Amino acid sequence: MARSGREPTIKDIAKAAGVSVSTVSHVLNEYGDISEDTEQRVREVMKELNYHPSALARRLVRKRSYILQLLLFSVEGLKHPFFYEVICGISAETEKAGYDLVLSIKDVRDKRWRDSLKRCYESRSEGIFVMGTLPGPEVLEEIESSQMPALFIDIPFESRRATYVTSDNIGGAMTATGHLISLGHTSIGLINGHVASSISKQRLLGYKQALEMHGIPFEGGLVRPGDFTEEGAREVTAGLLDDYPNMTAVFAGSDLMAIGAMKAIREAGLRIPDDIAVIGFDDIESASYVRPALSTVKQEGEVMGRKAARELLKLIRYPDRKPCKQVLSTELVIRESCGGGKVYHEGSGAEAALGV
Repeated sequence: MARSGREPTIKDIAKAAGVSVSTVSHVLNEYGDISEDTEQRVREVMKELNYHPSALARRLVRKRSYILQLLLFSVEGLKHPFFYEVICGISAETEKAGYDLVLSIKDVRDKRWRDSLKRCYESRSEGIFVMGTLPGPEVLEEIESSQMPALFIDIPFESRRATYVTSDNIGGAMTATGHLISLGHTSIGLINGHVASSISKQRLLGYKQALEMHGIPFEGGLVRPGDFTEEGAREVTAGLLDDYPNMTAVFAGSDLMAIGAMKAIREAGLRIPDDIAVIGFDDIESASYVRPALSTVKQEGEVMGRKAARELLKLIRYPDRKPCKQVLSTELVIRESCGGGKVYHEGSGAEAALGV
């Protein structure tokens, strides 16, 4: 059906489909006023004629940019596997919806984050994703004042045009700590992330609540910041082993930090899990490959990204819609680093944390 020598036009599409040019235009611009059968016929003809509508023309007609911004605050950029999983989920959903995703990575210590937001406004981005550890509360204030639809990932913030998606960090930490307690451990170190990070605060709270449930006193010295890095966790674990020779288990607030903790334990001449049990958080791919295989709390990064994207798209499409936060459940994945070798999944929550 395709004509040789020139690119097909919407007039060609209309003629081949037996509809008006106006009908083809309404299908292209997704007005939603064309019957399903007619729209399907038009799209089949477009495919047959190898017709690709101009993205620029669509944007000009609809006075929209179809651009979304993703602003990531991180000391190590995209090196953390969980960030990559979340971004894959976001990218898949935004691509399906016809949007371009612009990624901007800022070191959490970089104060020039306003430049990224300025470029976001100048490009007329329709919405923004924000994830990582914020350099300060002024980021939230700036985005809220812009009235741009915003979706925060693992950052609990809500306003008229913004909401967030996160995992059950408190419940997941309770489950991890409770599992160690159920194995007989009472001196449990916590390698946490950044002190200012909201998820670190939540995981610390879950750790404390599990200890309290079992009547184990909280010891502040057993909690050390590993900055969500392998090397950071390795260093602070070495310090814990020196300061608390009776410590028998470590809960790390991320799998990368758990792997760093395992290195420090081996360097100290200790065995995992015979001398020190280790459990992580995230269930990144390498968690099952390290030896011994790492027990951990599983959170679905790609699912989180997809849900975040869907919610932001709803905020864009329906400006009067009330934003809806989402807290995703976690699972305990038991492998070898806490003892045994049996692999199974267990949901998060108080019952799991109690070890019953």
